[in-house]
Amino acid sequence: MDCVALYADLANQWPVQLEQCEPREMSYTLEACTPPSSFVAGAVTTHILLAIDASGSMAGAAGNLSKMDAAKREARAFLGEVHEDVDVGLMVYGHKGSNKPEGKAESCAAAEMVHGFDAPRSKLGDTVEELRPVGHTPIAGALEEAARLVADLPAGADGQAPVPVVYLISDGEETCDGDPVAAAEALREAGVKTTVNTIGFAVDAETEAQLQAIAQAGGGTYYPAEDASALQRQLNAIKDAEASVQRYKYCVEQNVGQIAASAQTEILRITSCYHENSPLDRQNGINAYFRDAQKADSPEAACAGKVQLMAAKDLRPALKWLADRSGTLNGKARADIADYRSKAGLVAE
Repeated sequence: MDCVALYADLANQWPVQLEQCEPREMSYTLEACTPPSSFVAGAVTTHILLAIDASGSMAGAAGNLSKMDAAKREARAFLGEVHEDVDVGLMVYGHKGSNKPEGKAESCAAAEMVHGFDAPRSKLGDTVEELRPVGHTPIAGALEEAARLVADLPAGADGQAPVPVVYLISDGEETCDGDPVAAAEALREAGVKTTVNTIGFAVDAETEAQLQAIAQAGGGTYYPAEDASALQRQLNAIKDAEASVQRYKYCVEQNVGQIAASAQTEILRITSCYHENSPLDRQNGINAYFRDAQKADSPEAACAGKVQLMAAKDLRPALKWLADRSGTLNGKARADIADYRSKAGLVAE
């Protein structure tokens, strides 16, 4: 019995023609995403921490409101309207003790997160209303507390490191013998790199110089706000800039979805084609043929072992074909996505 000829005959009955199933070039159309002028590659904000000075001087007038009441009003509006993809937190410092000598120790130790990043924004109003201006100005202490807070931030769902940004509002200099410039630099260079921005609310030249130095050390920007209206404009500008970056990120991620969907569409096509030309059909057909041959005690039954070995050897590459091609397509999609995100500036440094 010519087992080789028998295998050739059986193979012709169950042809495996995977050439027609080879993957095609992935095809997708990407939207044009224009980064905003404020966009910094690798630094899309994930968390915003607003730190408000609650020293006694914040009880001073800012037009028809006290500086504290103006800061509270604008903080509520700012944090409440930041893009929902950004987690927001509110810190207050110098809010305990008093601005008298006997209250200095307690006041200088006071820096507290009063609205956590995971707290519902609906609670912001109640939290803000409780703030009172009472103490000294522990700017360095506030930045050191911020460093402890951001150190515990988890990575995002995509595995990227968090990108927290601090906005510190103050109407005066450090009065607790700390070194806020060194604290800002340490916060910037900590394990979770954090940008520190400062907002000088109706400050004198000396205070403005210190706040500028803090922002420079923290890799951020100093925003002057001479009165309540200016504070509102600065916070609105910051909020709008953050929103434009989030819109850009959304556009880029929509395009990422297009790339991923293109790969999945092609994998579905080759999977369907593969099953129409499945090597398992030949393998199962040959096995069934020899079961019948052995039942009928026909001469072909003597070739069962040899033919099945030939089939197994012949079909081995075809049995791995779908996994290999699908893996290649997924790998190409991942590489294209990584390259696209990198060019869009959305890969963390």
